[in-house]
Amino acid sequence: MTRRNAVAAIISFFTLVLFTGFFNLAVLPSVDEASAAVERVPLKGHFWKKAKGDVLIRDLQPGQKEITVEAQGLNPNSTYTVWFVNEKPAMDMAGIGTGDFSFKTDDKGVGRYTATVPASELEKWQMFEVAYHPDNNPANMKDIKIALKGDIKR
Repeated sequence: MTRRNAVAAIISFFTLVLFTGFFNLAVLPSVDEASAAVERVPLKGHFWKKAKGDVLIRDLQPGQKEITVEAQGLNPNSTYTVWFVNEKPAMDMAGIGTGDFSFKTDDKGVGRYTATVPASELEKWQMFEVAYHPDNNPANMKDIKIALKGDIKR
């Protein structure tokens, strides 16, 4: 191999390495995307021991979180609402998201609810609860039963 061919081979090699590095930077997720991990809070059956689920907490943008509740083992074709709850120092609760904070289960007792909340909301509360409404009216808070509970991690 002549000196000229060796130089050309070295230049070609470094060009390939440089191109590959730029290509990888273009297709790899940004640091913000990679750090947007999903936090999972397990929900355990409270009134119905067979019920279970998860709350998935995802960063949407600075200062905003997406809360998704995925539940199973609930009463089929029924109405549930989703709540932030504090038990101490006093009992307090607030619906998660907007509207009536409700979802309906399918004929297998599976349901899903998604809402967007300020990130600061998670700092104020101790747990998530999913409440069952026997009359299928999410506005009626009489005779509700807590179907699922999960502690908010801090």
